[in-house]
Amino acid sequence: MSTLSFYWPSIKNEVVKLKRTFALWLSVISALFIPVIYFLYYLIKYEGLIPKDGENPWNRFISQQINNASPLLIPMFIVLVTSLVVQIEHKALGIKHLFTLPVPKWSVYFGKLIVVIGLVLFTYVLFTSLALLSGYIVGGIHGELQFWEFTPEIQRYLKLLFRSFTGVLGIIGLQFWLSFRIKNFIIPLGIGLVLFITGLIVFRAEESIYYPYAYSMLSLFSLRGEDVNALVWLPRVSIYSLGYFLVFSILGFLDIRRMNIK
Repeated sequence: MSTLSFYWPSIKNEVVKLKRTFALWLSVISALFIPVIYFLYYLIKYEGLIPKDGENPWNRFISQQINNASPLLIPMFIVLVTSLVVQIEHKALGIKHLFTLPVPKWSVYFGKLIVVIGLVLFTYVLFTSLALLSGYIVGGIHGELQFWEFTPEIQRYLKLLFRSFTGVLGIIGLQFWLSFRIKNFIIPLGIGLVLFITGLIVFRAEESIYYPYAYSMLSLFSLRGEDVNALVWLPRVSIYSLGYFLVFSILGFLDIRRMNIK
């Protein structure tokens, strides 16, 4: 049997396991958090948020939500959800059992990694859907906000979200490796939070372009030599993040493959 034939069943198996964790609920809650806050804010404070004549209210409404969620909440979510997903296997020696099965180790490692990426992507999609839905609902309640008179600039928002998503891939690669490598749930979680806080401190430095935990902020803010308003799909930080993701994923697998699982 081809080794590729093990990959899809491995992914399906990991998806089933999510039902026994808080990870899926955490994704839903994380996606809900910012849209609900902005919905209530616009619902209550609508009089001071009425757009000027000809101004598309969607641009401020959606962009502010992305700018608030991406730099802070998303990296924290990734650190936590990655630890939660991998922790399933550390309980009751699940990793040891997986690696004794007659399936290639790469299908186990990368199958679970794909599920983590899928869970993060699901959160992005749900967040976007809820942000748009909340705008239409609050616009229906307060017509003066003019949400129904204008069309959301979907391509603009998708570019912002794509920049954000690709910008955190490096974090996913490293956090997954740490969570898989270390049995104690708290240690990779603590390392991730420390690295994230460091990113908040150093992201304005020119050297932060080499620090993946700063990319969630840099993906939405201008760097020297780059105009963020141009909204390119892949800014420098996204390309660097993809590189880090590939390096961390390969190194993580090579490390896990030679590790003696006890």
